[in-house]
Amino acid sequence: MRSVKKKPPYKPLKRAQIQRRVNVIRTLMKIGARKMVDMTHAIGKDTWYETDKGPVRALIYGFENREKTPLLVNIHGGGFVMGSAAMDDPFMTQFVEKCNVKVISIDYTLSPDVMFPVALEQCYAVIRYAKDHAGELGIDGERIMIMGHSAGGNLCAAIGIMENAELQVGLKGIILDYPPTDIATDPYDKPLPKGCLPPRLSRIYDAAYRKPEEAKNPLVSPSFATENMVENFPPTLVITAGQDSLAEETERLKDTMVRAGVDVTFKRFENAVHGFTITTKEQARRHPEAYRDSLVAWQMMIDFINKYI
Repeated sequence: MRSVKKKPPYKPLKRAQIQRRVNVIRTLMKIGARKMVDMTHAIGKDTWYETDKGPVRALIYGFENREKTPLLVNIHGGGFVMGSAAMDDPFMTQFVEKCNVKVISIDYTLSPDVMFPVALEQCYAVIRYAKDHAGELGIDGERIMIMGHSAGGNLCAAIGIMENAELQVGLKGIILDYPPTDIATDPYDKPLPKGCLPPRLSRIYDAAYRKPEEAKNPLVSPSFATENMVENFPPTLVITAGQDSLAEETERLKDTMVRAGVDVTFKRFENAVHGFTITTKEQARRHPEAYRDSLVAWQMMIDFINKYI
């Protein structure tokens, strides 16, 4: 593990300061994202859903199929502060083709433009909307599964906790792809392996998403959930990366689910870094092992969906 010689003191930031820092991060990350994924020509169809939490944008896939199919809801990552449904666009069609599902990929409102619980409520509202309008959408309302990557995985875990208590949708499964599940602990106090998320940036992500007094709320930090909060979870696939500062906290959540009797499928990719599942063919030449791991992980997701949905 890489160690930090001196932990810089934490200085609370005002909302305007957080917004300025996030704007810089978004600009820099957008440049890098263009090199990884072409987000200007999305395959998914741009759609808005009029939910009980207001209109929410999404990209949808497979809805030209008139047959009733199960539904997969995807929630993108980006530290709660950046990214969009277009990030995952290149990967969504494989679920349509290999799992015979329709896909809704949610474009929730980012922080710090809004804070917890807005993004969470938007995502849960879209899922409930799909359940309530299953007939007109051409989906089987009894066969809905959700998946999320990084921050999207956090939102999926939180939705699972909400569902655990309310059972409004009756999810068939949840896929958690290297999510942050502890937004309370200072990122400098987490494991810091080589290639991990820079803790300086993670502090900004955390501050942008939630207020300090909300940090240990299990809907913000699902690793703080107790066994009774997860005992009604559907089958859940948990994927972590061994060189990710978030791996241990997500594995704590996984252990809580196992103790509660949840049907958990788990794999840690020991040499992988955060975000490895979006390794593209172009990157494979420079990072062949990461690309191989990403192919294995996506196949695990496909197999999980086909098994449980």
